[in-house]
Amino acid sequence: MTAVTPRLEDYLEALFLLETSGSRQTVTALAENLKLTKGTIATVIKKMTEQELVLHESYGAIRLTPEGRRIGWEVYMKHERLTSFFHDFLGQDSERSEEIACLIEHHLDGAAANRFFNMIGFLRQAQSEKKEWTNELFSSLENAVRLPMPLTLMSVHQNKGRVCRLTGAAETKHKLEQQKIVRGTVLENIRYDCNSASYVLKADGKQVSLDFATAATIWLI
Repeated sequence: MTAVTPRLEDYLEALFLLETSGSRQTVTALAENLKLTKGTIATVIKKMTEQELVLHESYGAIRLTPEGRRIGWEVYMKHERLTSFFHDFLGQDSERSEEIACLIEHHLDGAAANRFFNMIGFLRQAQSEKKEWTNELFSSLENAVRLPMPLTLMSVHQNKGRVCRLTGAAETKHKLEQQKIVRGTVLENIRYDCNSASYVLKADGKQVSLDFATAATIWLI
């Protein structure tokens, strides 16, 4: 059977929702649901019929085949879980959560989808049982995050950081090592000197001057 594209998955999900809501599955109903023209819907339904995902009866009714129903259900469940995750756990509003779910649902499959479902189920269960660690988890999600950034992005309010990554060539890394700048080194009093077009800082207690190209290879946290 031909691979099912994300576009066809959207159609199968919509048909599955019509079916499970007790609504009649027709070209008109599907066009209204997906906000597309009947002509567009009819073309895609023909393709899905050829792929044995739906049965299209002469009087207009559409029925999912077992395979089409399975795919529609899988896409719907991914959409539902993803929407819940971004809304309930990550604090996105409902509309934005739906939008993100629509983008991701077609790319989450196999073992990754199974693990994601298990993770959501585990968190839900822990919440319902009022596990103490869940309070710590959700509290930590509200904390300001510090991500690694190159030294050249440090603002005037961030004049100190610990080296966590060096992304330059071997020669550049060797040069930095001689200046005592390696992973774990704390750099202080970082500032950009416009006159010399270089970064001036303290590394291991010693004053160091770095050109922009070298400074850009030093990542701090």
